[in-house]
Amino acid sequence: MKKNVSFYIWGFSIFAFIMVSCLEEFRPETTNTEDFLVVEAIITDEFKQHEVLLSRAIGLSLVPSREIGANVTVIDSDGRQFEFSETNDGVYTSNVEFAAEQGKSYTLEVLTNDGREYSSSATPMPEAYEVENFKAERLDNDFGEDGVGIFLDILTEGIEPAYFRFEFEETYKIIAPNWQPVRFRIVQDQPCQEIPFTVDLVPWEDERRTCFGSSKSTALIQGSTADLVSGVVEDFSLHFLSSDNYFIANRYSIEVTQFSQTQDAYSFYQRLGEFSSFDNIFSQVQPGFLEGNIQSISNEEEMVLGYFEVASVSKKRLFFNYSDLFPGELPPPYPTNCGEEALRMPGLTAEFPPRCEDGECRSSCNSPLIDLIKLGAVTYAFGDNGAFFTWPATCGDCTKLGSNVVPEFWEE
Repeated sequence: MKKNVSFYIWGFSIFAFIMVSCLEEFRPETTNTEDFLVVEAIITDEFKQHEVLLSRAIGLSLVPSREIGANVTVIDSDGRQFEFSETNDGVYTSNVEFAAEQGKSYTLEVLTNDGREYSSSATPMPEAYEVENFKAERLDNDFGEDGVGIFLDILTEGIEPAYFRFEFEETYKIIAPNWQPVRFRIVQDQPCQEIPFTVDLVPWEDERRTCFGSSKSTALIQGSTADLVSGVVEDFSLHFLSSDNYFIANRYSIEVTQFSQTQDAYSFYQRLGEFSSFDNIFSQVQPGFLEGNIQSISNEEEMVLGYFEVASVSKKRLFFNYSDLFPGELPPPYPTNCGEEALRMPGLTAEFPPRCEDGECRSSCNSPLIDLIKLGAVTYAFGDNGAFFTWPATCGDCTKLGSNVVPEFWEE
């Protein structure tokens, strides 16, 4: 599989390799009793309302509590101030939309509810670089696995190294293989009645055949041109999907977000990624000398975990159909086995007598079919001589796996 040796993907799965390699193991010093502020903050050159997340952890706790009631401000090098308001517990959103600008630096200031002050160092806006080419290719990866590689190119200018962090979100079409235009409706569910249990069939009120699933990257993906002779990054491998991954069974889209970073930000995230998975990196890191760019003004001895990042953003999206890359081949299997034998369940008549042999009516006198309908576990398959047959719900109702709302960006 193509890859650029100047780029590294850090994630939880890489941790085991790092620990047994010849690299020096990183051991942060820790404290067991003191509380410390956890800061997750990034502003970009996107014109929008930006967010700052604040929490507080005590000692080695991996579940920080939300830091509420703080005053949060971002100040640029021209002295312009951007105030943030708490829109949710520990979530602070800028009062106005703004975009970080080239040639300026930015400082984050926090005043907590108990009067403690924190400030970041002045952080410059890095050079902006565009994702030049974003493509999908069929290939075998380094393990001989057939699938689809997602690649991108970046063109940088000048002799100074460039640093990047990447995130992506993939969106894929889901088509329920055993969808029927009707669903079950419970008419009677009264065990003590003469006809205790009755169901009938009615049309679906909304779309249940075609849906859209989505998944976001969880690995910490970073890159640098520091070891490249030229400033051109070609065929950087962002993602790989196996040919049996149902995400690509119909139509698939992926959007990459590239953050151009400062060297300091790149180094911080690289060290952070060495001992945490990216889905919630800050909550997994023990307090210690993993120095970010935020300090306590009130108490020089107090430790702060986190980083105030300023980044430029470039985004690209691509689409492809399974048949584009695998012409004439059967698509990957559906995540649920929807074959004839696996999905046919015992037929149950529309009307059920109480299931109590002594004739008394109790709460245990129930209908298996109605119980399954209430649980949302089955959909209608077909009827035969007064009996109903069912499929597991995922086979006939795509909303069990995704959303039936078509994304605004979707293209056919």
